[in-house]
Amino acid sequence: MEKKKIITLIIVSTVGIVAVGIIGWAPWITEVQAYNLVMEKLGGPDELYYYLGEMTPLKDIPKTFVKLPFISSVYFPGEAVYIVTFFNLVI
Repeated sequence: MEKKKIITLIIVSTVGIVAVGIIGWAPWITEVQAYNLVMEKLGGPDELYYYLGEMTPLKDIPKTFVKLPFISSVYFPGEAVYIVTFFNLVI
């Protein structure tokens, strides 16, 4: 009976670790999707944004994408950072 509990615990732990790993990796958040979510939150690609002292359309602003556990980061160099969570919320 004790051996059965240990095997069950190992299986449940393995499944839990794999599930957390997949959520942490968040393969459904791609670079393009993160950019689109941030632009949508800010008003669309043609929306004017005050970038480095000038009003510029969002589509013309240089963007950088960084993938981290549970989040993706989109930042405009020298200006702002937006965080996209694994459930597509932009902070």
